[in-house]
Amino acid sequence: MESVEGFVETYRGGVAAWECDVFGHLNIAFYVERFADAASDLLERHAPGRQWRTLALDTRYERELRAGEGVAIQSAVIAVGEHALRIGHVAVNSANGTRTTLAEHDLAPESMRGWEETRDALVRNAAAWQAPALVPVRLPAGEGPIASGRDRVKPWEADRSGRLSLLGHLQRFSTACLHVVDAVGMDDEYRRSARRGYATFETRLLLESAPAVGEGVALASAVIDAGTSSLRMFHRMSPSRGGAAIASFYQAGVHFDLEARRSAPLPEEIRARALALRVAA
Repeated sequence: MESVEGFVETYRGGVAAWECDVFGHLNIAFYVERFADAASDLLERHAPGRQWRTLALDTRYERELRAGEGVAIQSAVIAVGEHALRIGHVAVNSANGTRTTLAEHDLAPESMRGWEETRDALVRNAAAWQAPALVPVRLPAGEGPIASGRDRVKPWEADRSGRLSLLGHLQRFSTACLHVVDAVGMDDEYRRSARRGYATFETRLLLESAPAVGEGVALASAVIDAGTSSLRMFHRMSPSRGGAAIASFYQAGVHFDLEARRSAPLPEEIRARALALRVAA
């Protein structure tokens, strides 16, 4: 893996078959889990002993990763604010060095005690981020019309604080995506007969809070737009008993040819159905 200036290797592993989704590539939840591992490794070097929580994670999926392929990640602190920091992650296929994924990861310390000293150390170790800026996205203010999840937080989904882990959030958003593609007509029967699927190329996660073990959550989703081959959607997670949002998730992807492993035009009837379900930002 060619080194990125100022970045260090923070993760090295491989893609297991059980981590892949029904479309044959690494599920978005397990990308995010790897970036969480990478962030932990990096921050333990620069600020050992401190605990952190994720605030946001924006990810660009440039090339798919499939079962049996190796993954390596390099990371660096790329910005430090008054109360939080941003890490840049660069993931590659470890066999050939091809870049597969870029992520920008915002975290905050669990405690502000000693933060000034830690902040100074992080600033000294910051590196330049060469990735192109993300285009701003306008999202719906309320919940979408598509019911896409309802369950409770299980003990094995909790992080060390006893609250829903990052992986637990993303697994629910990944499943919510299936409810959206079903709603627009890309259901299982269509996917099998047409050999089509959905491939994500960008996600943006915003975490407001994290539910504790045993607490119920509900998800609602919306179509934001449909292009020639693209389908953009939005998911919101809230307490099942009602209340303020727990997390929001923007997801953009394409109608995917499972044989050619590339995007394919949306059938007009599916595109029309998606646009009929569209919720204005």
